[in-house]
Parts: sequence; C-alpha cells; structure tokens
Amino acid sequence: VTDMHRILLLLVCVYTVRSEEVCCPDAGCFNDDPPFDGLPMPECAEVIQIDMTVYTRANPEGQIITRTTIPPAFDGSKLTIFIVHGWLGSSNNNWMHVMKDDLLAQGDYNAIIVGWAGSSQQIWYPQSASDTRTVGTEIGLVSENVIARGGSDNSRLYCVGHSLGSHVCGHAGTRETLGRITGMDPAGPLFENRDWTCGLNPSCATVVDVMHTNGEANLVLNLGTMKILGHVDFFPNGGGLQPECVLDPLRRQRNSAASNEEVQPMADLTPACSHMRAIDYYIES
Repeated sequence: VTDMHRILLLLVCVYTVRSEEVCCPDAGCFNDDPPFDGLPMPECAEVIQIDMTVYTRANPEGQIITRTTIPPAFDGSKLTIFIVHGWLGSSNNNWMHVMKDDLLAQGDYNAIIVGWAGSSQQIWYPQSASDTRTVGTEIGLVSENVIARGGSDNSRLYCVGHSLGSHVCGHAGTRETLGRITGMDPAGPLFENRDWTCGLNPSCATVVDVMHTNGEANLVLNLGTMKILGHVDFFPNGGGLQPECVLDPLRRQRNSAASNEEVQPMADLTPACSHMRAIDYYIES
C-alpha cells in the first residue's frame, strides 16, 4: 500500500465520520452529533415559517413580535409566556387561544402564541421532531431581544409547550435560560430513548415542571413518555392513560342513556385523547 493510498483511505474515514451541518442566517449552525444522530437535519426558520404574536390585556388583537422587532404592546416588566403547539398543530389551534385568553384573564401578562406550521404540519414526524431545535432557537433569539431591548429579564420568561412544543421550549431554554418551562405531555417518540439534551430537561430553565398523560401505549403508540424530564414531574392518573380515553363508545352511550344525559361526541375515539388531556389539565389549573 503506497503513501497515496493511505492518505486517500484516511480522507475517506474522515469524511465518513464528519458531522453533517446546517447553518441558518443569524441563528447559528446545527449538526447531527449525538444525541441528534439518526434524525433529519433541522430546517431553517425561513423554511419553517415561524410566527409569533403577542397578546396583552391592553391589546387583545395581538401584534407580531420577532427576533429584531418588539411591538408597542409588549411590556418587559410583565411576565412573558410563550405558548407552543406540537406536531400537526398551528397557531390557529383553538386550545392555544383559549389558554391565552384564560392566562390574560388571570394576570396582566405578555402572552405569545408561537406557530411553526411550515414544519409541524408535515406528515413526516422525524423532520418536525428535528425542527424543534430551530423553533426553540427562534424563541431564544426573541428572548434575547426582549432582554436586551425590551426591559425584561430571564426570570420573567416562561414557555408552555405541548408534545413536540415541550421540546421546543427546552431548546429555547438552551439558547437563553428561561425562568420557567411547563411541558404538557412532552413527545416521547424519538426523544425518550435519547440523552436528556435532545429536548426538554431540567437545565433548560430555573424551574421545569412536566405533566405526563400519555406515557403508555394503548391501541396506539404512546405519544408522550414516562421519562422524568423536569425538576417536578406530575403523573395524573398514573401518567399513562387518562379516564374516558378508551375506545369504547357503546359503554359510554349506555351510561349516558341510563342517566338521561344527552349523548356527547365520542372524544375517546381520538387516538390522541390522553395526549391532549394535558392541555385541559393545564387550563383547568
């Protein structure tokens, strides 16, 4: 074997183990080093079409907020709450606006609805899972901007995410440490068997609280996880499956008829019933 052959062999080996990398304008670079190996590379914010709208009591119609612009509605002296949806969701999801309205009824906050439908509504779940890094980075950049120019500080930054949105919040806290993160049944697929740093974990905020409602498989794959991800983890009804989230419409109709109640739509026919129940629990609390 000649020296030239050895050099060529070395170059092949180096190329084989070299990390793939994607760099996004003003947002830094992402690679596929562990724990992200085996996942698609994240897309940039410009592709994902991330949108953020801040709502306040004084401005219930909402104003756009970005990494470079802070609208007049934003008040840095108030608690800022980012609300983030998960896979197949969008900023038009009704529950996000119900949650925003209830939060503003409770306190005079900056409530920011975060949409990332350009990725989340892809059928290819692995790409959406990977893009949580990009969306989290964008929230981190907005957080940096409001701290630098909006008069806020880390303790007044709070992120509430459902499913993949929980991991979005985690990546936001990796970019800019937040005061608090609430994970509403964080997504399990592609996350639960990886290192903590692939998504939501206690290092992402001063306080990380997590609610698990679909950590066990039933007739469909568990969409959440039983893995401890926060400083405080709650497991309502054991955290695996939730009451009435069983595919048994006949029993439910009989019970309703026996009690002379109007038969309600079969919410338990939704495969994501237990997974979505975390949102109801959070709004109620």
